[in-house]
Amino acid sequence: MLLERLTLTPDEIAVGTGWELKAEGACRDDVCVPLGNLARAAEGTVDVRAFAERMGMPIASDERHGIHALGPRAGGKVLSSVRVPDVVLPDFDGEPFDLSSLRGRKVLLLAWASW
Repeated sequence: MLLERLTLTPDEIAVGTGWELKAEGACRDDVCVPLGNLARAAEGTVDVRAFAERMGMPIASDERHGIHALGPRAGGKVLSSVRVPDVVLPDFDGEPFDLSSLRGRKVLLLAWASW
């Protein structure tokens, strides 16, 4: 979830993350994570850094550009169920290489552009 500010309303958190803030904590489907006394500002907003810490969600910030990224709840294996779509790319010799041939292996896909 990309953010331009580090305070969000509970509705913005629910739309962006799928976690609804309730009295018992942050809930999604039949799972609720206790948040303790997660403070809210007078206007009802929540500090995203405090929310992320309690939820075990990574957060990265670029203060200079005023942009932040809130990742999914870790739980130890964030990417264990992610599947790359079938992609065929040219290799160094220009021959087609099917990424699905690497299925089941850990792969780092590095993209670079000169612009």
